Amino acid sequence: MSPIVIIAACVVVSAYQLRRVPRVWAFLVLFIALMPKVPLAAVPGNTTPIRVDDVVLALVLIWWARKFFRVRPGIRLKPDTTNPGDATAPPSPATFFLLIYWGVAIACTLIGVAALSTEPLTGVFHAGRLVQYGLLYYFFYSALAPDEFNRFVEVARTALLLICAIWLAQHWTHAPAAGPPTPWATLYPTFSASYDFGGYMMLATILMYALWSAGGSRGPLTTLALAAGAIVTANSESRASLLGLVLIVAIDLVWHARWRTLLTMGVAAAAAPYVITSKKMLTLVHGVVSLATTLDPDVIRQAIATDPSLALRAKNWRLAFDHWLARPFLGDGLGGYLAYVRQYDLPASPDGWYVRVLADTGVAGFVTFIVLLAALLWMLVRAARRTPHSAGPLPRAIVYGAALAVVATSVSAVLVDAFVSYKIMGMFWMVIAAGTRVSADAWQAAVSPPALPAPAPPPAL
Repeated sequence: MSPIVIIAACVVVSAYQLRRVPRVWAFLVLFIALMPKVPLAAVPGNTTPIRVDDVVLALVLIWWARKFFRVRPGIRLKPDTTNPGDATAPPSPATFFLLIYWGVAIACTLIGVAALSTEPLTGVFHAGRLVQYGLLYYFFYSALAPDEFNRFVEVARTALLLICAIWLAQHWTHAPAAGPPTPWATLYPTFSASYDFGGYMMLATILMYALWSAGGSRGPLTTLALAAGAIVTANSESRASLLGLVLIVAIDLVWHARWRTLLTMGVAAAAAPYVITSKKMLTLVHGVVSLATTLDPDVIRQAIATDPSLALRAKNWRLAFDHWLARPFLGDGLGGYLAYVRQYDLPASPDGWYVRVLADTGVAGFVTFIVLLAALLWMLVRAARRTPHSAGPLPRAIVYGAALAVVATSVSAVLVDAFVSYKIMGMFWMVIAAGTRVSADAWQAAVSPPALPAPAPPPAL
């Protein structure tokens, strides 16, 4: 199948979906998933060029920020939503923790630039990425009002089904992927590497799983998207993503005491050779089963010793750890890893987010990042447990899916740089935005004073 046919099909389906849901946020949901990473200009000292999606996302955020901060006489600042009928969004509960992490990361970078441990342009570029993802979160937070959740599920499901359909068509017809070829990768649509493909699929599948598990949506399309997402994630060549997805399913089954369903996990593991075609992913499944049944830590050591990818990660992690020891509190500054990490004889990432955060921003940045994750998880879990049944199953399913997304992304970040991938973070922050919106609305309703009864009409004379 020609790539032109695939692109045309994506445009037609996306146009139909946008006609059904004419919202700017809906455009971004589809754009993040379906737009290939097309470079525009190289950035000196950085491995990632400026791309078309960077420009489009910047234009959307500038348009939104211009309306967000627009001041009129007698009117205070308030978020602008793409739904004109929505009321003002309550303050985001994540703001304090995001600002603390941003401030510490930028301060560490400025000190690193002064100490010559990171390049100025590299630091600016990496700090800009963090701010970009934060603004993306606030965009979705202000735009995804509770009455938009049904539409959000519809658009996210369409994007997931489109990605699965493209992946299936490419594998059946051996059409080339949109990104540049890499020696370790199989075909993956509109993504540049297996880790961001797997990470996106993991998060989109978790959202569908939460909707199905919590009763938010169990229609045929959601069920199809859940099954297709699970199969494609298992064949995505991203072991970190498969680990995150399996962990989330296990947590959900134990959390809801679905013991009979938990037994079917063993059946699914036995069926893995017939569903998973990747030798690397099958090796991971066998390793996880061996570790779960024997509890022998030698399984992990053997995997690192025999797997070239894990061995390369371990080598780069040691280098990052040594750099952290040289500057334990503040690190080298954002982007400092490019000075010493090598993959295939080229500057690269250590492929481990927590080690990278520790080396770049030291204990200060690492602690504030962990606090950010812990705060997100706490407020989402609390909202999932306290959201009243009267709110309906959909808000409870979305906030539950957001909590699961935090856990899964945190786990997968041990092996990959999940928190800086544009594709992964696009999906992550839109789900977190919807979840924290439910949390904020529930909190605002809990602390608001009850409405006073309407005064009785005066008696008739």
